[in-house]
Amino acid sequence: MNSSDSPSGFLPDDVVLQILARLPIKSLFRFKSVCKLWRRLPSEKHFIDLYFQISAKDPTLLIEIPDSVHLSSHLVSIDRFREVTTLSLHFLNDRVKIRASCNGLLCCASVRNRGVYYVCNPMTREVRALPRTRERPFTRCQPEYEATLVGLAFDPFAWRFHVVLAGFHRHFGYRPQDQLVCQVFDSRNNAWSRSVSCLYEEFTHMNRSQVVFSSNSLHWLTHSCTYVLAFDLKGGVWGKIWLPDEVLLSRNGSRIYLLELDGLVSVVQISGVWMSVWVLRDHGTEQWSLVDRVHLRCINGYTASVFPICQSRDVIFMATQKKVLMYDRNGKMWKEIHGVRGASTYPLWFLSYAFKSSLFPCHH
Repeated sequence: MNSSDSPSGFLPDDVVLQILARLPIKSLFRFKSVCKLWRRLPSEKHFIDLYFQISAKDPTLLIEIPDSVHLSSHLVSIDRFREVTTLSLHFLNDRVKIRASCNGLLCCASVRNRGVYYVCNPMTREVRALPRTRERPFTRCQPEYEATLVGLAFDPFAWRFHVVLAGFHRHFGYRPQDQLVCQVFDSRNNAWSRSVSCLYEEFTHMNRSQVVFSSNSLHWLTHSCTYVLAFDLKGGVWGKIWLPDEVLLSRNGSRIYLLELDGLVSVVQISGVWMSVWVLRDHGTEQWSLVDRVHLRCINGYTASVFPICQSRDVIFMATQKKVLMYDRNGKMWKEIHGVRGASTYPLWFLSYAFKSSLFPCHH
């Protein structure tokens, strides 16, 4: 680093990079005019990887706030330090709804144009429109004409993403066929592939929204809450991962959710006033381990209406109708970090997603 590249020469390059990698992305872009080095950094691979390594340790909660007047929505990003950042998807020039989130990228479906999907980074405002598939609508008797399952898998090491659309063909007035049609988009070759499996399952809204990418597979919790349905991106096959025996024996009367924890598949069970967190240690042997057990007495009034959205080894974000709560695992304390006022069309948990700030491009 020479004097023309750096605003000051008394700090080592590594220290400068570590400082910049901890800044919010908006501040990082604002400081691009300081010097040539800082202008280049947000587009250099080594810095993009470093930024993600640091930000991945502190995932944020992303909430989509619909605006019924303007038929649009804006995004609110909340971190564990109560820092609230307002984002927008207006750069897509389309009315969309978020279908999946993975490692800083979002997969959005167009509301106006059926079958049109985008993958974007809301922090850098970069977008990639996916080519249309030739598949007929999956659920013809549903108004959105969309796939039952939409998954986004972004590998931060290979800078490669896949979009998975899976659903059951259903003619009007008939039950769905017992064939799961799956289409996979590969960002590397910019093309879709198709497969059909003899499988039928049902999913709630939360099951569809809480998709986890881990071990090169996408995971969804089924409506029966007995197993996790996993799609192997490499082999293109579906598999079942049974939940822990303790969860299966006590699932009646409890609520079960699928989250990610440090890159691993995690199951959160809320039963009475207790919340148990399990982690899948090994896909091959389906080995689960109990990593946390939290008493909900401090939020007793919200126990029946609180939903876990995302977590890290330090915190758990949970959403209710109009509030966002955070549990500090180290201090064993609950905090209210965000709330909305007035009438709301949807509860906050209905449009909340796990999110990680990143500088990853969509066109690599």
